[in-house]
Amino acid sequence: MPRSGEIGEQIYDQVEKLVAGGMNRTEAFAKISADSGRRAGTVAANYYRVARKRAGGSLRPRAKRGRPARRTSAKAPAARRGRTRAAGSDIDSLANTLVRDVQALADAIKAQAGEVADLRKKLDGVKKLLD
Repeated sequence: MPRSGEIGEQIYDQVEKLVAGGMNRTEAFAKISADSGRRAGTVAANYYRVARKRAGGSLRPRAKRGRPARRTSAKAPAARRGRTRAAGSDIDSLANTLVRDVQALADAIKAQAGEVADLRKKLDGVKKLLD
């Protein structure tokens, strides 16, 4: 079993060889992942951990992820208030569209029922002629 930290070093060296051979890092991570049975994300994490260690922390800092902290004031900020109003108008728009579509469906069903009634009358006429 490899010593602690040795796998990361091996992965780093493998990725660097593949990149020097013309692959990009993502492709190299995928190839090493397939060859070793590790997930590509694990391979990438090992690579970048070693890269940061070798650079002495001089790599560009990682971007922060996640949502910004919530405000604690009772009054919502103006941007959020505007979005709430827009969401309300979206609901009104959706409701109006729904009503219009349901009405169009009801009209189509009524028209189809009329056509079915006309066809029944014609069928009854044909039946009478055949009897």
